[in-house]
Amino acid sequence: MLVLALDTALGACSVAVFDADRDVILASACEAMERGHAERLIPLVAETCTRAGIAPRDCRRFVATTGPGSFTGLRVALSAARAMALAADGEAVGLSTLAVLAEPFLAAPEPAAVLAAIDARHGHVYAALTAGDRSILQPSAYLPREAAAALAAAAGPVALVGPGVEAVMAAWPDGAAAPVALDGRPAPDITVLARLGATVDPALAPCRPLYLKAVDAKTSAERRA
Repeated sequence: MLVLALDTALGACSVAVFDADRDVILASACEAMERGHAERLIPLVAETCTRAGIAPRDCRRFVATTGPGSFTGLRVALSAARAMALAADGEAVGLSTLAVLAEPFLAAPEPAAVLAAIDARHGHVYAALTAGDRSILQPSAYLPREAAAALAAAAGPVALVGPGVEAVMAAWPDGAAAPVALDGRPAPDITVLARLGATVDPALAPCRPLYLKAVDAKTSAERRA
C-alpha cells in the first residue's frame, strides 16, 4: 500500500510518500514556512510524487495532521487529503500533531514519559503527556507551568518535544530534574506521520480538524461589531 502524508499544521509544509509493503519512504520534502501553505502544498505533492516515481492517484491512503496547530494552516492538508482520497478511491485518515511529535521518543527505550507541546499563544501551550501506552495529561490547552509540573512529576527520565519547548522550560519547577531530551522542532517529522498513517485504524482516525480551545478567527462582521 502506498501512503501519501501531508502536514501543514505548524511551521512547515511537508509531504512524504511511503511504501508500506516494503517499509520504505520513497520520497519526502519539508519546507519551513509560517504562511503560504495553501499555495505551496499541491506543487510540493507533485514534486515529491515525481521523485517517488508515482502519481497521487496510485496511493491508497492519505494521512494528514489534524492539529492542534494553525487554525487556517491545518485545514490545508486535511482538505487536500480528503480530496485526493476521493479522486483515488482511497481513504483519508488523520493523526494528532502532538501524537506525531511524541512518537519518535515513545518508540525509544527511554525516556519513560514524553510531553509534546505547541505554542497556543495567549500564555498557553497545547500539550499532551504520555508514558508508555498511558495518557497522563490529555491533549488540551494548558498554562506552561501546568504542563511543566506534570512532566517534572512523571517517574523516570522525561523528554520534551515540539515548538512549545521554550515556554514549558521557562516554567520548569525549581529543583526538578531536567528532561533527558529537548527537541524544539517546529513541525512533526513527515516520515513518522507517513508510517503511523499506514497502520492506524481509519475508524479511529477521522480526517478532520482537532481544535483544543476556541479559535481566534472572526468573520468580517464580527470584527466590525
